[in-house]
Amino acid sequence: MLKGRVKVSWLMAGFSLFLISLLTYVYYTYQTTRAEIMQSVDTRLLNAATSVKHILGEEYLSRANRGEAIDFSEYQTKSKQLSEFTQALDIAYVYSMILKNDKIYFSGSSYTQDDLSNGKVTQFLDIYPEATDANISAFYSTEPVFEISSDQWGHFKSIFIPYVDTASGHTYLTGADITIYDLNQKLKESVSKAAAMASFFFFIALLVAAIYIYLLKRSLATDSSTGFENHIALEYFIKQSNAHHMQLAVIWINEIEDINSFYGTEVGDKVMKNLLIHFKRRCSSRCRVYRLATNKLVLLAPKEIPYDEFTDLIETYNFNAPLLTDPFIYITLCAGIASGNKSLLLENAHIAALQAKQGRHTVVNYSKALHDVKVQYQYNVEMAKEVREAFDNNRIVPYFQPIIDINTKRVVQYECLARMVTASGEILKPEAFLNVVTRSRMDGLLTRTLFSQCISRFRKTDICWSLNITAQDMLDPSLSEFIADELKRYPHPSNITLELLETQAIANFSEVKAFIGMVKTKGVKVIIDDFGSGYSNISNVLKLEVDGIKLDGALIKQIVNDKDIYLFIEHIASFANQLGLQLMAGSVENATIVTALKKANVTLMQGVYFAHPAPHVNSQSNEELTS
Repeated sequence: MLKGRVKVSWLMAGFSLFLISLLTYVYYTYQTTRAEIMQSVDTRLLNAATSVKHILGEEYLSRANRGEAIDFSEYQTKSKQLSEFTQALDIAYVYSMILKNDKIYFSGSSYTQDDLSNGKVTQFLDIYPEATDANISAFYSTEPVFEISSDQWGHFKSIFIPYVDTASGHTYLTGADITIYDLNQKLKESVSKAAAMASFFFFIALLVAAIYIYLLKRSLATDSSTGFENHIALEYFIKQSNAHHMQLAVIWINEIEDINSFYGTEVGDKVMKNLLIHFKRRCSSRCRVYRLATNKLVLLAPKEIPYDEFTDLIETYNFNAPLLTDPFIYITLCAGIASGNKSLLLENAHIAALQAKQGRHTVVNYSKALHDVKVQYQYNVEMAKEVREAFDNNRIVPYFQPIIDINTKRVVQYECLARMVTASGEILKPEAFLNVVTRSRMDGLLTRTLFSQCISRFRKTDICWSLNITAQDMLDPSLSEFIADELKRYPHPSNITLELLETQAIANFSEVKAFIGMVKTKGVKVIIDDFGSGYSNISNVLKLEVDGIKLDGALIKQIVNDKDIYLFIEHIASFANQLGLQLMAGSVENATIVTALKKANVTLMQGVYFAHPAPHVNSQSNEELTS
């Protein structure tokens, strides 16, 4: 008993000595490495800040110091050069500053990709409100000034080098920043290396133990006859997986018991191994294959893999090809597939497999009809949440499709079309989310969002643009007030066109007419969209006193093959021309439709034949058609 206590004491003493030695070594390494890193950082900052003067040029800096205006394109070029230099030197920022009325302004600055994404790019003579005392005092120093500080761009170590402009006699600074995070990372790396070297022999024993435990677990979780993972591995993977929803297929080999009783278990295991290899080769890399039991195997896949693709793996198995040729052995399969919550997968798939075997089906999906309904509900809920998040995070954006005057080959107007950017960056078209927007009563929010963005985008341009608006929008007094207020501050309301659906406009005639009267007094144009899809009563349209008509896309697509539709469009074109109504054709997909429309005297056209909707427009309203 005493000997055992002595051994434990010596062991604890040795372990304590090791820890003390390790900590001492780490501390010493940290201090020496820190000094080297800080000296190296100071040198890099000094070289970077000195180079700013040469990159911007004395003439540029002198003009900035004298308060002369710098052309925006010239400033952009200089900023880009500084940013490329910053990336090459692997530091955070480089910049130049001037002092006016005890306030510091940027006369040049680099930027990062995050700055571009977040709209935080520094512009010429932007004020630097976070300037510290050290920053200001650098203007009165004769030596470089180092400082550690935090601002809206991050936590940095900085250098400021003062220079005197010989032309104006004023002092300006060139500076450079490196993030404290980068410094800390380097110090952590140094400490980690020191700790790794000191602890190598200590952890080697743990490594050997870990390998032993891993091999033991592997042997327990592997089917020895085929080399594939078994039911233990399957249950452990499902339990540990972060994915709560998956899909699983239990595949039942009908003949295995007969093969085992006739040829022996060795041949039966070969059959199973060949079948496992077959599915392993055909499966996606994201699928996993297990041997569940003597006559069963499992395919486990993430829910993102399409159901049809998953079932095709089983249904396309060729029963007429031998699985073994020595001896010749053919097999048949039946399978049950379950998807959803991982805790119920195996049980549900077993039940489905049993139903397949009893009913002599190849594949049975566990409660497929109920599953499809639940999936649709889940999709709707998730989409509603994603739509709301998209509104909250400014991810509902306008895309623009040009309307072309085919005679002049120029863009006369752009139609604003809604797009939703998902959290993962995918761009969704209206058909993917508009139904959820309508069901969630967010029509007005969608109109407000797009209208505000278009107002901001085109306020300082002469570009003409249009936006679809629903009857629900026009019946909302708060939205009408919002549009009226926005139009008061818009310099060219005559460049705006609102497009109303024909069916909605006629169904809510009096309210729609009142709304049209209100916006037209502000100078806005109004046209009827999808004319020909509903009532198609031109007299009702004329009573609304609109400025134009856009023909329904379904009519346009049939103009070439349906003579009656061609005559109808030709008649509408003639009538619109006599009344001074603007006539447009949407959904123009090919040159044949263009020719037919021109023959029918329709000259304003829109569609993918000319251009797909895009997030940007040409800066000039009379952009020439290039296609």
